[in-house]
Amino acid sequence: MGVEKGCAVAINTCLGVSNEDKVVILSDEGSQNIGLALRKAALEITPQVRYFKLDLYGERPLSEMPKQIKRAVQEATASIWTASAVKGELESIRRPFIQYATTNGRLAHMVNINETLMKEAMAVDYGEVESFTNKMLSLAKDTKEIRITSELGTEVTAQVGKYKWVASTGIIRGMGSWFNLPAGQIYTTPASMKGTMFIDGTLGDYFDGIYSVSDIEEHPIQLEIKDDPRPRVTDLETDNSELEEELKSYLNRNRCSSYIGEIGLGTNIFIDKLAGNMLQDDKFPSPHIACGDPNEGMTFAGWSCPDHVDMIVQECDVWFDHKKIMEDGDYLIY
Repeated sequence: MGVEKGCAVAINTCLGVSNEDKVVILSDEGSQNIGLALRKAALEITPQVRYFKLDLYGERPLSEMPKQIKRAVQEATASIWTASAVKGELESIRRPFIQYATTNGRLAHMVNINETLMKEAMAVDYGEVESFTNKMLSLAKDTKEIRITSELGTEVTAQVGKYKWVASTGIIRGMGSWFNLPAGQIYTTPASMKGTMFIDGTLGDYFDGIYSVSDIEEHPIQLEIKDDPRPRVTDLETDNSELEEELKSYLNRNRCSSYIGEIGLGTNIFIDKLAGNMLQDDKFPSPHIACGDPNEGMTFAGWSCPDHVDMIVQECDVWFDHKKIMEDGDYLIY
């Protein structure tokens, strides 16, 4: 089976496209097949579908949003981003697209999507994903402290509850609504966080296009996290010197780049392994953090940052206050 089922789920179930919707799909060379399959699925519902291929507007990274795309997405009621993440385009292209798409409509953000993700994490029962995600959200809302440990040496505690918890269920409805697809996670911004965390899964932003899951598993990244005054990464090391240098450089771009903007848990219970693509992997049933932007529009953290890199921790034990909700990477709550 190809990507058709995943595309149908994205258009019909996740975005709930109707015959009155104006749909915009932004693709690139690497995601063209998926973009065109999404276009076909959308055209079965509404004739108002516009498709754009980002590479046709100049050599990437592009320094600004092409005017034709800007006008179209501002008028759209349902938009889909499928293009790859290119270093240097987060501020110039991707953030503006999100802003324009959610001014008068809703957005499925599918950055770095590929056929594997469409066949696996997108072609699932999002009714069940929504149900489990909301169950975890109800537990998280009453939690004051999260503790995460692992045999590798992770031992961190985070104080939560000050900022809003966000549930990414995959069901995108209403003007201004947007989520990454594939979906299935809960997250918030920690008010305080301290300890040592070993990252042994996927790295986000553009790192997952350079370093595979096996690279990170073989060379785990040890993070030291302290409140300074916000929780931030104060030191890191790994025996992959190239990765260590590049990640340190990333976290030193701006003062906020090293802040812990997000702590969360993947809740897409249909995913049984990491794909090496953060679009799917922060939905994998395991804890993750992100350095940089806290998605202030969702969490109401009160600050923002031009950078954002997610990091996955595998095979953990997790406690919500004194309740153990995960053991060795398996949820104890169903």
